[in-house]
Amino acid sequence: MKSQARRVTVRGSEVGNSSYQQHPAAASAMSLDKARQSFTPNQPTLFSDEFPPNPGSFNDENLVRSIITESITNSAKSRDQVADEMTWLVGSRVSVRMLNSYTSEAAEQHRWPTQYTRAFCYVVQDWTLLRCIVERAGFHMITRQEHELLELGREYLKQKRANDNVQLLEQRLRGVEL
Repeated sequence: MKSQARRVTVRGSEVGNSSYQQHPAAASAMSLDKARQSFTPNQPTLFSDEFPPNPGSFNDENLVRSIITESITNSAKSRDQVADEMTWLVGSRVSVRMLNSYTSEAAEQHRWPTQYTRAFCYVVQDWTLLRCIVERAGFHMITRQEHELLELGREYLKQKRANDNVQLLEQRLRGVEL
């Protein structure tokens, strides 16, 4: 009996899940290297030494649960589609039952695995969950275009400072024979 690979539609393209599973470690290693380059240990956070966080203030469980629930509700995709596409993207099984348990307000709480966040946001096309986590840590998410605008501003300031230094040196060197 011939086995069939599961096919999933992501952003209008039908894809199989075997291509991702061939090289997941390489993709993870590349993103880890980029992450290490992006963050330095002294970046500011929402909380400072002057005002330490209160006990339990980092428990975002109810917030995460409500964002996931709302994002799924507002998505045009069914929970089955969300689970299938997430399975393909993360390379391990995500079931509708798991999604239901993460969004349930039942007595037994199931915690949202962080490794699902990016795939979930991509699948439902709603980045609220990731943005909320980032902003609660004191950071801001920006688009690639916004990043390029910041880089343009940084380069402009470098150029302006260099021009200011040239003018200062020209003033100091007035009358000096070259």
